[in-house]
Amino acid sequence: AVQVVSPSPSRPLFPSATMPVTYKQLGRSGIRVSNLCLGTMMFGGPTSEADSIKIMHKGIDLGINFIDTANMYSAGGSELVVGRALAGKRDRVVLATKGRNKTGEGPNDHGASRLHLMRELDASLKRLGTDFVDLYYVHTPDYTTPIEETMRALDDMVRSGKVHYLACSNFRAWRVCEALWTSDKHNLHRFACVQPLYNLVNRDIEVELMPLCKEHGLGVVSYSPLARGILSGKYKAGEPFPEGSRAARKDVRMQQAELRDESLDVAQQLTAYCEKKGVATSHFALAWCLANPILTSIILGPRTMEQFDDNLGCLNVEITADDEKFVDSLVPVGEHTGKGHQDPLYPIMGRGK
Repeated sequence: AVQVVSPSPSRPLFPSATMPVTYKQLGRSGIRVSNLCLGTMMFGGPTSEADSIKIMHKGIDLGINFIDTANMYSAGGSELVVGRALAGKRDRVVLATKGRNKTGEGPNDHGASRLHLMRELDASLKRLGTDFVDLYYVHTPDYTTPIEETMRALDDMVRSGKVHYLACSNFRAWRVCEALWTSDKHNLHRFACVQPLYNLVNRDIEVELMPLCKEHGLGVVSYSPLARGILSGKYKAGEPFPEGSRAARKDVRMQQAELRDESLDVAQQLTAYCEKKGVATSHFALAWCLANPILTSIILGPRTMEQFDDNLGCLNVEITADDEKFVDSLVPVGEHTGKGHQDPLYPIMGRGK
């Protein structure tokens, strides 16, 4: 169950909430981050700059000290907006950004090579208006670049003072383990945390990645806790998608990773269950993620203030043993909805293709 923490002046309550944000150690590192991380993928793009800044300032005032962005979000626009929002507030947050994905048409405009990562880190720092980031992610694995080259480049970033802690996103357990082994072998700074996809309809990381993180002291900061809106309860099988929603905008990553009939069916069953409990489906889905003790923080990705305010309601929900049994009946431990479903960006590699 979610830990209950008594309110105090240093731990402000959310509006209409019975519980404040809590803080956890990020893996074996010395920093503490809020259990809610504010994701900024929508900022500087679908979300206007003014609204983006309002959401960030509200989150900071309410105790969220963890902000996540990336060089590719809104083609750099997210970092620009985040930098402007943090003017005068930089020391109140743990700021994370990412590099590795495609930023141009040149042969070196992507990848986890020293050349690309170093170049993109400097570009990110310029957009963010800061001399350093607290957490720097390799956004996706790059199997064409030796892991030693990547880890040495990241180690140099830390030694230069431009980065405080290192991390990876979307890595499979074996690649994380390879990176940890490389850091240990060459006395390099190691990953402090991982950022995987995790939600009620995709529990794959419970099989190997989460146990690895628990054993080796890595933080787990998961994204897409609402399955890109599927678990908000707003999508109904056989009905038109709500106007302005990601599904209606034909979001490519949603179509690839989340939008399948089996997940919509689970969402409808979950909504019926939550109605009987008297809780919002979105609140339950977020709280279910938070109830996993191996998890450090979940990334909220609001597009509007209304969505952000709704997300905060998850702090009111306590997940019970009966709730866990019900979820397991929908999607068993370590599995995902949709027999045979695979994310095309992260194909199964065991057949050597």
